[in-house]
Amino acid sequence: MPEPLLHGRTPSVDRERVGISYSGGGALLPVELGIARAFVELGVRPHAIAGVSAGAISAVAHALDPSGGAGIAAAAKGLAAITNRTLGLTVWQIALVAARERRHLAALGRNEPLERPLAAAFREVTGSERLTFDHFGRDGRPMLLVAATDRLLGERVEFPGDADVADALLASSAIPGVFPPRRTIVAGEQRLLVDGSVVDNQPLSGLALEGCGTIYACAVGYDGEQLAAPANLIDNWLQCNAILVHQATRLEQEYVQSRLGDAGVVHHIHPVVSVPVRGFDFSAAAIDHIIEDACEQTKRWITGQQLLPGGPGRGE
Repeated sequence: MPEPLLHGRTPSVDRERVGISYSGGGALLPVELGIARAFVELGVRPHAIAGVSAGAISAVAHALDPSGGAGIAAAAKGLAAITNRTLGLTVWQIALVAARERRHLAALGRNEPLERPLAAAFREVTGSERLTFDHFGRDGRPMLLVAATDRLLGERVEFPGDADVADALLASSAIPGVFPPRRTIVAGEQRLLVDGSVVDNQPLSGLALEGCGTIYACAVGYDGEQLAAPANLIDNWLQCNAILVHQATRLEQEYVQSRLGDAGVVHHIHPVVSVPVRGFDFSAAAIDHIIEDACEQTKRWITGQQLLPGGPGRGE
């Protein structure tokens, strides 16, 4: 089993260096975009941003323009073009694929339709439709850390500087069973990649290794509240999976805090936002409402608990 990134290592961190981590969230992506907007409006300038799955898209959007939020606005605009139908996730589309593929069915839908809005967002903010990770970590932009999961080795795979950002986002958001795995060359090696949240749903350790002593763990979904009784077996599985993911992310948060000791702090950020969307059937109005709600709740969370960099707050 691969060792944790911080195994046997004591990271040297500076509390003036801010790191922000976005967890996986699937259709809760607009909530994470709202969290990102809150950091922009509060004037928090990150040294590094990490993300997996939907959180990887939020991380890129935030990192494109951490002071003005142009990347967040472009991502919100592109998200309005995404629906269950474009992703192949309507009931009839799934039934057709299942009938055609039968025993060889690899996934219910496909996430390749994300490529067009990603290219449009990149072009709007940078003038280029394709970016590599070398675009970040310079000219006032924070470092960008995105990871996927090697399906064959069960290990975390972080994308190097020369990797294509759009390809990395499609791999990191390849939700098992929902979207197919992606065969990708990473650092000269052929990899079969799936969702980055499978092994690292809250990617905090990489931020500590980059010297970040003030880290924000931004999470969405279940956060320990009481859930309703399951309506059926699928609902039961989804709710139990949410509890499992919550436990894993909080353990990662506590682990990284223990490795930082008094030299650094990890703040948990988790606004509870209503998302009136069925699956991925977004609309511009719904996206704007969700982002605004998440932004305002996050600003209240951070200011109310005095969690701004340099403030007295610690942890939650």
